[in-house]
Amino acid sequence: MSSAQNKQEDFFMVKRLLLELVMIPYQLYRLIVPAPRPGRPGSHPISKFFRRTFEHKRTRKAISAALTLLVMGLGQMSNLMARTTQATEVALISQPENRLITQTTLEKPLDGRLAQGFHGFHRGIDILDPVGTPIEPIADGVVTEVSLGRLGWGNTVVVDHGNGLASRYAHMN
Repeated sequence: MSSAQNKQEDFFMVKRLLLELVMIPYQLYRLIVPAPRPGRPGSHPISKFFRRTFEHKRTRKAISAALTLLVMGLGQMSNLMARTTQATEVALISQPENRLITQTTLEKPLDGRLAQGFHGFHRGIDILDPVGTPIEPIADGVVTEVSLGRLGWGNTVVVDHGNGLASRYAHMN
């Protein structure tokens, strides 16, 4: 027999023993008080006790007052405990100024009119100039991609400027 089976059997034995211990007061009560007549449901001993206890108006008032005082007292205890906790220290947190310093000067590729700016759905700028106007890169770099296409960006050139900076020139005629 494996240890897992032994543990399972021990668990069920303990569970059965606890159940029998819990049932002892009820079984003693049933020995003393006769069983109810057939056809009428019997009340549980605990419900009989509480029914008799709460039938009296004075008892109900006393218990409700005691519960009210208990709840109020617990609320005051939490306030007292909160007062005895250590005070927090004040800490000053400074935020340094962020200054953007670039080594590369970026030039405008065309002198044309800005047709559409950069925003969430348009991740670039559109500059209008007459067809055939030469386009200069925004900084010195190496051409890494050239593609001729009719969809998407259309005719495209990508220039790598170094240090993780690249520029794409698209929609060119």
